[in-house]
Amino acid sequence: MGETVVVILRKLHGWGNDFLVALDVDQPAGVLSTAEVGRLATALCDRRHGLGADGLIHGAAAATGSGADAAMVLFNADGGRAEMSGNGIRCLAHAFLAATGWRDEVVLDTDVGRRVLVPQRPSTGVDPVPSILEIVAPMGPLGAGPDLSPAATALIGDRRFMSLDVGNPHVVIEVGDLEAENLVALGSSLEGLVPGGVNVEIVTGTPDGVRLRVWERGVGLTEACGTGACAAAGAARTWGLAGDECSVAMPGGTAIVLLDGDEATLVGPSVLVGTVEVNAA
Repeated sequence: MGETVVVILRKLHGWGNDFLVALDVDQPAGVLSTAEVGRLATALCDRRHGLGADGLIHGAAAATGSGADAAMVLFNADGGRAEMSGNGIRCLAHAFLAATGWRDEVVLDTDVGRRVLVPQRPSTGVDPVPSILEIVAPMGPLGAGPDLSPAATALIGDRRFMSLDVGNPHVVIEVGDLEAENLVALGSSLEGLVPGGVNVEIVTGTPDGVRLRVWERGVGLTEACGTGACAAAGAARTWGLAGDECSVAMPGGTAIVLLDGDEATLVGPSVLVGTVEVNAA
């Protein structure tokens, strides 16, 4: 950036899965670029020396004439680029509404295509946009995930698992005891054995869905994962643990995933923590 400039960031989270959002509409023209946001990601996401977050999102100006409100570019806490985040995209939509005012849908272009998010109008009104906002986020189709090597399947053992794609790669593993599993060892090992990395979810059945813990690629253990919840719901339906509506209980809170054929929709709250200005050189 050359000389020091001030960048405005908004911090939000979905079920404790937290993000810093840098919107072009919050900055003077020309202050931000995706390359500069990527350069800042590891420093700003650091929980001891930065602001702390699981990821940094650039809400870039949409292409002229595209019809989108903004474009989503996501960096994990390690600085790596990620294709999609279910919580991240809801946080970006919330941040955009807080910056620009209410609208009944937010159209976002992402690395895996366009997503149209629908904020639920709160009974308290929309001026200003509230700090807690329920958002319905169509996540696209659940597809086949990465092929696992013999070394990766050996780590999973004889447990039931599915490899799925929700715009980003996931491996969902059914376990008997969610708390007893060493997810740090399992998740980090599996991530290293899949080219490009992979998100790892361990699940166990409940009366209306699953409980989930997650190892996020490029981040580590997180309180929740929106795309992981969708992947877990898809696996749960295949295994007969849930139907087309699946409750996914995570350490940070419970998501509802609606399945319509292969299409997944994530429903839950986004929380706007606050806005901060940082100096970036």
